[in-house]
Amino acid sequence: MDILILQIADLAESIFDAIWLPLIIWTVLTTVVWSGLRLMNNIHPVYQYHTRMALIFSLPAGLFALVAVNRIAEWISTSATEATLKVIMLSSPVDMTIIPDESAGLPIISIIQAALFTVFILGMIYFISRIFMHSYNLKKLRSSCSFKPIKELEHLSANNIGLALATGKDVQITFLDSDIIPVTFGFRNPVILIPASLKQQPEKMNLAIRHELTHISQHDFFSHMMVIITKAFFWFHPLVHILKRELIDYREMRCDNMVLSETSISRKEYASLLLELIPMPNLNKDLSVNMAQESSNLKKRITMITQQTKTQQIPKWSSLLLLGIVFLTTAFAMACTDMQTQTVFDEEELDLMTNIDRTGEQGYHEIIIYMSEEEQANRHESKLEQLRMLEPEHIDAIQIWKGEQAEERFGSRGEKGVIQVRTKLDAESYNNTLRALGMNPVSPESLTPQNSESSPQDDFFVIVEEMPELIGGLGELQQKIRYPEMARRAGIEGRVYVQFIVNENGNVVDPQIIRGIGGGADEEALRVVSQAEFKPGMQRGRPVRVQYSLPIFFRLANDEAVESGAGQTGTAEVESPAAVEKRMIVEVRNNDGKLTGKVLDSETRQPLAGANINLAGSNVGASTDMDGNFSIDVDGSGEVELIFSYIGYEKASLSITR
Repeated sequence: MDILILQIADLAESIFDAIWLPLIIWTVLTTVVWSGLRLMNNIHPVYQYHTRMALIFSLPAGLFALVAVNRIAEWISTSATEATLKVIMLSSPVDMTIIPDESAGLPIISIIQAALFTVFILGMIYFISRIFMHSYNLKKLRSSCSFKPIKELEHLSANNIGLALATGKDVQITFLDSDIIPVTFGFRNPVILIPASLKQQPEKMNLAIRHELTHISQHDFFSHMMVIITKAFFWFHPLVHILKRELIDYREMRCDNMVLSETSISRKEYASLLLELIPMPNLNKDLSVNMAQESSNLKKRITMITQQTKTQQIPKWSSLLLLGIVFLTTAFAMACTDMQTQTVFDEEELDLMTNIDRTGEQGYHEIIIYMSEEEQANRHESKLEQLRMLEPEHIDAIQIWKGEQAEERFGSRGEKGVIQVRTKLDAESYNNTLRALGMNPVSPESLTPQNSESSPQDDFFVIVEEMPELIGGLGELQQKIRYPEMARRAGIEGRVYVQFIVNENGNVVDPQIIRGIGGGADEEALRVVSQAEFKPGMQRGRPVRVQYSLPIFFRLANDEAVESGAGQTGTAEVESPAAVEKRMIVEVRNNDGKLTGKVLDSETRQPLAGANINLAGSNVGASTDMDGNFSIDVDGSGEVELIFSYIGYEKASLSITR
């Protein structure tokens, strides 16, 4: 049951993420236009009707357009951009407490999401069921009546005969013994139902038929059906209900206006007929099109009929033009939200880079997310949460960097925080992670490694028991640096951060610039660092590969800008990297051999995602998820030791008796 609730909650969240912004845009635009219509009562009923119809139909159309834009964008988009950054794997330690086993339960937000989504589905099922029920009743009513072609009706006026022929449809009519409001339904084969009492009054009968034929000529039954279906899917939105109710009112007023545009029709008789029919019952008023709905605008209809001396006939092209403008504008505005939402981690916003391992030497593919402004990061937090839902076999590690650590390792681009996602080497894992982040997948062929065998030697540490030591010290390395002429002449100065691996022999491997200043300073820093020799780092008494970084500060002799560079000299200073020693707290539960828990920062109590937990003396291990949670299955009995490690934290161990 818990799994089902979580799946429903995830589905609800994904749907909400996709439609919340288009819905807000539609709501704002519709409210503005609708308010204007309400304030300007003198607008012609035809314009009132078509504008409301455009507003209500633009809601599903805008969402369909958004989906189409997404598909087109996926089709024309290029593969994810490659980068040369490497994921940092590291160890880290802890203040720990053992807490009793207890059921974590479902997150309250997931329960709320699942409940709301269930209510939405039940509401949609209810309204759709009503449509089928009313359709069945209309079909049953149609089969129980005896119809004949309207053209064969006695006392039918010449104008009505002409209008019936103009519809291009075989309109059928019948008279019911019971008193009912005249009604029409059916699109391809429309029918009209008239009370038998009107058959004895040819003038009133022709007025009622004229009204219903006008509905048929304007395809009102079809448009009414579309409105009802739209309401079934968007029943939760109050504006949809308001627009639907007002559409019925203005549909009848528009029809009155079109009927009365004929000078031969008596306004007084038409109004009298309307007042006579109002008390009569409606047949299936929810789905059929009735001449006199039980609406609050009856007084307004009568006023329009009796007080206007002349009914203005609106050109059809102008009405359709207004409908098209409102419809397309609203739908286009909704579809354009895709510019902000279709690629969640847009390179200009969250600045995403990928590092595809095509040789198999690293043993993983990498996605690096440079976070931007805080409010922007919060806006995309839901997509980051999607990483949690990936199958464990797809993710190798997730690491979150913040503050000085992020800037030191990734330069100024990491000042708002960096998230490193390391996926398994296979294409499925990499592409599933891209999809979870709202990105486009890449072709599997581009991910196929030449050598899929990775070795533990391909991994490296960031913090070890004995860090590498630069032979000769920083001073000797500094003496080898020459201030580049290009940078000196251009007045360029600043820090260049070089990141590299010190291997088991103390040699520098794969030096890279993680933040540079240009002007030849980056190349000079790489040249000098490549010549450096280290005493290798040690972990558990043996030399290991360690990631290391050195900042080199290029400083001009004076602060004045120089055009030619004459008289200006520069120096370069190699700075010592700051050591980071933080502590974390680990909560562990032992539940019959299943060890679960959470890893937190000791100061902020914030969860640490991507922390490594290893079972000492074995290859069994796990990584924490986005909430800092982990789970490890332990076989057998006795005492086991868990090793906790995290980038920038002291390593720690914990012994647990099973």
